[in-house]
Amino acid sequence: MSVAHPWLASPSWPRLPRRTARIRLTAVYGALFLLFGGVLVAMTYVLFEGATAYRAPAIPKVPNAPAIEKLQLPAPLAATLPAELYQAQQQLAQAQTQLGTVVPGPDAASVPSPSSVSSPSSVSSPSSGLIATRDQQLTKAEHQLTQDQHQLAQTVHQLAQSVHQLEQAGTVQAVQRAADSHQLVVNSGIALGIVAVLALLAGWLVAGRMLRPIRTITRTARRISSTSLHERLALDGPQDELKELGDTLDGLFARLEAAFEAQRHFVANASHELRTPLTAERTLLQVALDDPGTTTAEWRSTAEEVLASSDEQARLIEALLTLASSESGLNGHEPVDLAATVPAALAGLAPEIGRLGIHVEEVTAPAPLDGDPMLVQRLVANLLTNAVRHNMAGGRVEVRTGVQDGQAVLSVTNTGPLIQPADVDRLFQPFQRLDRRRANYKDGHGLGLSIVRAIATAHDATITAHPMPGGGLCVSVSFPQPASPAASPDNHSQSDRHSLETELATP
Repeated sequence: MSVAHPWLASPSWPRLPRRTARIRLTAVYGALFLLFGGVLVAMTYVLFEGATAYRAPAIPKVPNAPAIEKLQLPAPLAATLPAELYQAQQQLAQAQTQLGTVVPGPDAASVPSPSSVSSPSSVSSPSSGLIATRDQQLTKAEHQLTQDQHQLAQTVHQLAQSVHQLEQAGTVQAVQRAADSHQLVVNSGIALGIVAVLALLAGWLVAGRMLRPIRTITRTARRISSTSLHERLALDGPQDELKELGDTLDGLFARLEAAFEAQRHFVANASHELRTPLTAERTLLQVALDDPGTTTAEWRSTAEEVLASSDEQARLIEALLTLASSESGLNGHEPVDLAATVPAALAGLAPEIGRLGIHVEEVTAPAPLDGDPMLVQRLVANLLTNAVRHNMAGGRVEVRTGVQDGQAVLSVTNTGPLIQPADVDRLFQPFQRLDRRRANYKDGHGLGLSIVRAIATAHDATITAHPMPGGGLCVSVSFPQPASPAASPDNHSQSDRHSLETELATP
């Protein structure tokens, strides 16, 4: 016996979990949370950047050191100094001219005496005093100007230092803001990741809570079978979509239970109805065979009874096939007039009507509809047959056709035995008769009204039946308004419609 080596065996890959609705809902919740969380973080970052954006103040332009020639003097001195300086310069020039005209000779006679020639100081004493005064003022102004320039230079230097410090502070602030923005993004990402995990966990729990009714529906639907259709989901909770789904499935199970129950009854009744004539035929043949002295006439009588039983079985099988075909739906729609089907059905019942002496009142007006002509004819024939066979000698049958509220209506009323209101619905069930103890089949197999109901259901028609006070039954069948123009009731006269409505309203 060879043993496969572990490394030669096919690798077993981990299988992903089944994509259940709970997992998909949790993924959707998580994705939506991450999407909107990312949008929120981005908006927070943009708002933070806008609120903390660094705005550098306007830096004043540092002026250059002013030149001496461009310096302006104080206002009083600037107004008088130029003119006075010009006047002093003119007087100094005149004094110098006067001094230049005195030329000394070789002898002393030619030299003027000190008394005759004024000294320079005496000549120019007023001008030189004025010039000295102005020179002192100018020197003082220049000294003040030098001090102002020095103070201005100090102020410019301080301003340059302040601007440099401001620039350094702006750089530090920008670096700090960038660090804060980065830390905000990191912290927001970490917080978003943590909250996303919590959101996925909460989404998983919420999805499980919301899908709990679905799991209940699934378990119950798997458990219910044809033998346990009586079980119901019976979901409790608010009237939401899941509660509506549970109620709808409960209604479906109820209809399935009724359909299965009706099918079981139908199969049991059909097997009984088919077994009874076969048993009767077998009994007739067995009696004839067991009697050695059976004559030809007795054999002939037995054969006739067997043939009658066979005809009865053929009618039963035909009725069952008609019922099955009616319940399967319609193959097509054609224009049909109910008024045209009544005479043919009454003609087929003429011998039985004459034998019982039944009075037939026929009030027909055009009643167009869309449907299967053969099934509609069978519906009319079954209603009239039921009205004749379950009547009394000398009774009455009333048949009316027409249009009421845009719908084709057929009404058949007959006299007969008294019927309880609780038994009316039972008469439309297969193999149900008014007298449950009756075992002969001369009045049918109890399928006539069942076939009528199946044909009406296939045509979306409405059946209304109620017992008459003196005995008998009144059955009305209302077909929906035809869709084809040829069968539309608008093509018929208004007087016929009005007469029909009047007749149907008559008790």
